[in-house]
Amino acid sequence: MQEDQVLRKIRAFDPDDLDRQIIRLLRADGRRSNREIARTLDVPEATVRYRVRRLIESNILRITASVDPEHLGYGLTAVISVQVEPNRINAVAEEISAMPEVMWVAITAGAHDVMLMGSFRNQEEMFIFLTDRLAQIDGTYRTETSVALRIMKKQHEWASDLTNRVETGLPVAAE
Repeated sequence: MQEDQVLRKIRAFDPDDLDRQIIRLLRADGRRSNREIARTLDVPEATVRYRVRRLIESNILRITASVDPEHLGYGLTAVISVQVEPNRINAVAEEISAMPEVMWVAITAGAHDVMLMGSFRNQEEMFIFLTDRLAQIDGTYRTETSVALRIMKKQHEWASDLTNRVETGLPVAAE
């Protein structure tokens, strides 16, 4: 399937109130069973199973396990901005994405071309990452690193209009 066909398929699906309620329940507990969701919403379990599958296939919903790096000994988190030769931006971002220390990567507009967030056990591990690995990627010519001294908020999902109207009891349709 071509990319434009995938985008049309994704855009063609418009979640309704029941979909939003299912999403709200799964956001609260991603391990909640279809049976439990069906009982809570007073709908058949087959309906929930179909809706969850459709939400996943349309890339609206992704159910994953979230691991806190600090609990595994990775107490140092850094946000690193990278300047890259223009013709190498995609390749550099892909190479960075494959590195196990990297939790998040984005191609950006502005002063930097690629931004990433990485977790490290200590300063030495971060130093080796910056100098022996990141700086050696072909096309990378400058990095800027900001070390997180204290993380004030960790949230692994984005609040969006898709679910917050249901959660606050507002009508689903925009006024």
